[in-house]
Amino acid sequence: MVDDYTAGQVDRARGRAIGMLDDHVGPFAAGWPSWAPDPSWPLPALPPGADEAAPSAIPYRP
Repeated sequence: MVDDYTAGQVDRARGRAIGMLDDHVGPFAAGWPSWAPDPSWPLPALPPGADEAAPSAIPYRP
């Protein structure tokens, strides 16, 4: 649940983000073709067991 005050903050933030996209400013100024990850960032890795099927919370009943 989101109260009216928080919903207003989200709406204003969305408006600012859309304005930056439209004006090509801020983090959206250069566009994706020029973006590259920081070379010092480690390669992402999945946690152990991520390749295993999750147990079903509810047994399947046809």
